[in-house]
Amino acid sequence: MSRYSKIIIPVILVLFYGCGAKQPEMKVKTGKKAFANEDELIIQALEFERLKKYKDAIKTYDILYKKSKKPEYLKEEAKLSFLAFSDDNTYKIISEGLKKDPKSVFFKRLLIGYYLNKKEYKKAEKVALELIEIDKSARNLQILGNIYLKQKSYNLALKYFQSAFKLNNSEDMLLNMVDLLYRFLNRKKDAISYLETYIRLNNASENTYFALLKIYGQSRDIDGLVSVYKRLYKKFKKDEYAKKVIDLLMYKNDKKSAINFLKNSGYNKELLLDLYTREKDYKNAYLTAEQLYNESGNIDYLGKMAIFEYESNKDKLNSKILDSISQKFERVVEKLQLPIYLNYYGYLLIDYDLDIKKGIKLVKMALDKEPKSPFYLDSLAWGYYKLGKCDKAMKVMEKFIKETNEPEVVMHYKKIKKCLQQREN
Repeated sequence: MSRYSKIIIPVILVLFYGCGAKQPEMKVKTGKKAFANEDELIIQALEFERLKKYKDAIKTYDILYKKSKKPEYLKEEAKLSFLAFSDDNTYKIISEGLKKDPKSVFFKRLLIGYYLNKKEYKKAEKVALELIEIDKSARNLQILGNIYLKQKSYNLALKYFQSAFKLNNSEDMLLNMVDLLYRFLNRKKDAISYLETYIRLNNASENTYFALLKIYGQSRDIDGLVSVYKRLYKKFKKDEYAKKVIDLLMYKNDKKSAINFLKNSGYNKELLLDLYTREKDYKNAYLTAEQLYNESGNIDYLGKMAIFEYESNKDKLNSKILDSISQKFERVVEKLQLPIYLNYYGYLLIDYDLDIKKGIKLVKMALDKEPKSPFYLDSLAWGYYKLGKCDKAMKVMEKFIKETNEPEVVMHYKKIKKCLQQREN
């Protein structure tokens, strides 16, 4: 079953345990002993229960009741008989309880459960209406609502669920009602409204958010899903929820919102860095890489900082900025000889006439690792051009020029070609 699914709470659970559906411990308060071996029989009954010898446990409670006439023993006998067997003997025990106390909420609930197990819904409804007259509690209203649900009288069921919710606005009561609105009455907007309001006003658990996710998911409401997952992450700080936010926003191709979420939530700076890079927002990419470098000391981030510093200052490079970029690259290539950094640094040295021979050397090192890279080949050809070796530059260019239309590469090719033509003339 999907984690986002929510089914109507079984009536049997409501009968005994209320909206929370938590199973209580079976305890019998005896007070003053009615006969000599009463305590021993109690222990025996509880042990039979523990061993799941229910027939023996029921017989023992029957002995305890007949000897003591204490109603709590009859209740234990009736409850255990109902839960384990729900047969004709169960009905006799329940009838005995109601004969002793016609207004007993406990035995009326058991009788409702007995009729429901027999699918005698009208009889269950009659007893439930009597129960409401005795005790108009949220639990009893919910029981009646569930009976009408069994009979597919959905509007009547909703009426009693809503009354129960007014008395006890628990999450289980809410989800019971929302499930009815959404699944059986097709009132999606009302279901969403109840859930959104509850989340806004109460300390809701994940189950309430999951119910909302189910509705938004089945409606393919991406914005609704994003909104819920954002709130889930904010409250519960689980990475899986943040990842869902990013996945959904990327599915929408809404990179701006994905960046804003990552920036504001602090989740996954690596991913934030990747998105800034893809969007060519080099200034913010630089700041994020700097944060990661300061936090981790990973030299790879220093290399990225150098690239982002170069890309964000391309049109206004001066000696101070070039020096800053060069110092970073120098530290990086000493320890981390990745082709991308070798080529970037090499090209910088070549293009700005800082040290063309060293630049060519670094580019060749990059090509040793990735010999077919058109970008690295272009850097090498540009290096040869800068040294006035136009023949060598053209030989390198001819290896890949037909495979690219990159503006900067095309510009280099034209200059190298012009250089050769001038020499021929």
